[in-house]
Amino acid sequence: MLEDKNKSGMHRITKEDEILIYELIEEKLTINTGDSAAIRKEKEVRREAFNRFKEKNTPIVKGRPRKEGPRRLCYEQMDEIVETTGVSYFDILNILSKDPDGNKIVPQWPTKSEADMCSYCSIMTDRQMEVVLTLVKRVLAEIFTSGEVEEENPMLRLYKASSSRTFCIKEMGRKMKELEVADAFARRYMPYSYNALELNLVTFMSTTFDVSPHWLLKLDENTTVLAPTGKIEMIMDLFCFLPNERKEIILAAAEAMTNEGGTA
Repeated sequence: MLEDKNKSGMHRITKEDEILIYELIEEKLTINTGDSAAIRKEKEVRREAFNRFKEKNTPIVKGRPRKEGPRRLCYEQMDEIVETTGVSYFDILNILSKDPDGNKIVPQWPTKSEADMCSYCSIMTDRQMEVVLTLVKRVLAEIFTSGEVEEENPMLRLYKASSSRTFCIKEMGRKMKELEVADAFARRYMPYSYNALELNLVTFMSTTFDVSPHWLLKLDENTTVLAPTGKIEMIMDLFCFLPNERKEIILAAAEAMTNEGGTA
């Protein structure tokens, strides 16, 4: 997720989200009667690794681990949490995601075209995916591949990407107010603005502004959220930025490629 810890510091997730994540991990690592020997062993190994993580994250007070336990979880630790415990980013977003009114929502692609595109990519050869990625980059505005929308925190990334799409900052601000996330939007330039977008709102914001949650969380090719592989996530990160009519063009090409053979 965020790699430059010295530059940006550690950014805590909300206590509410932390509680749900710990409950998810506990359920994931609990040994059940129907578990095979291999699964039991894997859970034991992951449990030991997770205990080491918590010990490392617990301050020492007067020579002893503090009684309150580990420090609060931070965004920068989510990659380690996923790798250590075996929970996925989809698992995490699935239990946390809600809208500003508190209604639970399910992580999913913002549009049917994107869901279909992801499905086509999942049955493509590596060569076909390279062709699709080239096509997407060819019709996508250069700003989205030049690094100009790359920022440390999700809200600022979203602001720059959306402003580049709409070319209307006032409209962007109006929409943020309408979605009841104006406070987070106002804090986008603060040093600790990574806290401004809670994990539980990632799905809502990615769906509302039609961006990939993988892109919004600044994940790499080694990590997945909605796609089956990281390589497909990287294609979808860019595909989501296309205007709808161009999405349909690329989607038609992907359908032809998979149904009729296409480039091998």
